[in-house]
Amino acid sequence: MKKLVLFITMLSLFMATSLTADAHPGRLDSNGGHNCSKKSQDKGLCSGYHYHNKSNEAAPSTNTSHKKPTYQSTPEPVLTTVDVYINNVKQNYNPSAYIKNGTTLVPMKAIFVSLGATVSYDNATKKVTAYKGNKKIDIGVGNKKAYVNSNGVTTTINLNHAAEIYKGTTMVPLRFVSEALGADITFDDAVFITTK
Repeated sequence: MKKLVLFITMLSLFMATSLTADAHPGRLDSNGGHNCSKKSQDKGLCSGYHYHNKSNEAAPSTNTSHKKPTYQSTPEPVLTTVDVYINNVKQNYNPSAYIKNGTTLVPMKAIFVSLGATVSYDNATKKVTAYKGNKKIDIGVGNKKAYVNSNGVTTTINLNHAAEIYKGTTMVPLRFVSEALGADITFDDAVFITTK
C-alpha cells in the first residue's frame, strides 16, 4: 500500500511539474519564442516561428487541419523602395534603397563604391570603414554616430537613424552619403546623387 501511495504521489508531482514547465526550455529566444524544428512541422504540430511567452504570444492561425494551433511569424515591416540615380544614371542595387520611419536608407557599400570609395566591413565589430582620397569614414551598425577623418581632423556626424543590416547589406541614412562624401543629393520620388 505504501508503494502505491508513493507511486501516485510521484506521478502527481511529475504531472504537475510537466504542466508548469516552459515549453522547449533553453530553446527560446529573447522574445520568448523559437522556430519549429522540421520534425515538429512534418508532424503538423507547428509551423514557422511561434511564442511561448504568453505576453508576446501571437494569435493562433485559423487553420483547423492540425490538431494543435499554429502560430504566425511576426511580419517584417513593409518598406517603400526608392530608385537611386547617380549623375542621372539609374542604379540597380540589391537590396534597393527604402524609406523606414521617415528616413531614406541606402546601401552604403554600393553607393560609396559607385562614388569612387573603397569599403570594408569588420564582422566582429560590425563596423564599416570607407576611404576616398584623404578621407576615412567609420560607421558602426546600430550606431547613430559616424566619423569622418580628413587630413587628421575628425568630424562627428549625428544621424537620425542608425545604420542597419538589411538582407546582408549595411544600410545608412541618405544624408550620411552627402555629409561623408560631399555629394549633392536631392529627393523627388527618387534619390538623385550628383558628384562634385
